[in-house]
Amino acid sequence: MRTPMFTLGVALVCAACNGLTAPRSFQSNIDDSALPSELRAAYRDDAARLALRDIFASGGTDEIPIPEDRVRPYYNALVLVFNASGLPARDTVVDVYRIHTWPSPVTRSLMLLLDPDQDWAQRLARREIPTGEPAVDDLLQRYSLTVGNVHTLTQGDILLTLGPDQPLNIAALAPLFSAISGVNSSSPNGAVGDGNDIRGSRTESQVRLDYSVGSGDCPSGCISRRFYRFAIDSTGKVEYLGSSGDPPLAPAP
Repeated sequence: MRTPMFTLGVALVCAACNGLTAPRSFQSNIDDSALPSELRAAYRDDAARLALRDIFASGGTDEIPIPEDRVRPYYNALVLVFNASGLPARDTVVDVYRIHTWPSPVTRSLMLLLDPDQDWAQRLARREIPTGEPAVDDLLQRYSLTVGNVHTLTQGDILLTLGPDQPLNIAALAPLFSAISGVNSSSPNGAVGDGNDIRGSRTESQVRLDYSVGSGDCPSGCISRRFYRFAIDSTGKVEYLGSSGDPPLAPAP
């Protein structure tokens, strides 16, 4: 039996795809006070990732903090879509599918493989900070890194993850650890596969957000995808540009 929430979800998806009956634009606002704190944090991560993708697309950078002036326009745009309550398509991407960016590039986790013969590595594995290794302690403090998962491998090597309190350009951070004696490898700790995503682009007067739902063998790379496209202008108007791609999935019951 299908639940009322399932039925509502299907109705919302259909309304969002029906260009004859659904409104196409809504004057929104950037007040994020109505968002739960968890969603504000998730949108901050989404915005940082969208900004970092732009940076990589334009040639990349070795700058580790992600510039706020690149992040803020995307965060505002995500909030404006959330607050665009007059657009049924908004409900599709926010409430029905709850779409966020796929976690690539990595902004939240660095993976280190450490030589167990290093005293500082043993201290780090025990979360004893400072570790006594100046280069490591400097990076931990400068980028507000904390120890996550710790594993001792069969050969004795220490595998652990470090995470920042704010999204960072982890690809630029990794080489700084690689240069330290006792670090056998350092790399972004990313996700495998594919899934739902948000793609973004910016001009001086507009932000474009393309939300998508991936399906079909996503652990190997989604073979089907449905897109929902929005344009957000500098006045806060959110325009729904329509949907395209594969037929929409029925939301989970």
